[in-house]
Amino acid sequence: MDVQILSGNSLKLKIKKTALVIDPESSIPKTDADVVISFEEKPEASRVANARVLINGAGEYEIGGLKISSVKIGNSLLFSFGLENLEIALIKASSLLEISSDKIKNYEIVLVNTDSDINQSILTAMEPRVIVLYGEKMKEAARKLGKAGSAASSKISFSEDKLPEETEIYLLS
Repeated sequence: MDVQILSGNSLKLKIKKTALVIDPESSIPKTDADVVISFEEKPEASRVANARVLINGAGEYEIGGLKISSVKIGNSLLFSFGLENLEIALIKASSLLEISSDKIKNYEIVLVNTDSDINQSILTAMEPRVIVLYGEKMKEAARKLGKAGSAASSKISFSEDKLPEETEIYLLS
């Protein structure tokens, strides 16, 4: 799995053979992807070429062998991406404040758009092995999670069979 920052709140994920662009903005370079995923009702999808599917609401989907589900949490969404032995979550920090305990499940990787202060207890309850922080408040979130001073990078790659045993935190900018 590859995670690349395209702009402040836009990401490009490559999971197996499926490319996804998260929250495309008009400032990102033109990029190819199979799927556009957005927390917004009307995303700026014109910067994404060859997208077959736009997901911006609750539902379940399967694209290229990748299972994608999204559930409504307050005014936002929680997206999950499932492979055989790997569960990945994508959520906004503001949604972590509204999530109920019945929506919490274990995820190996959690991607968090730090649009507000982070709810550390809910994030910890998901028991992730990898936490990827991006967005405007990522440095504050990293500090709250005990990783102040962590260096940010523009791209991170993970291998399903080489995930860390203890939780590791990565910053994207």
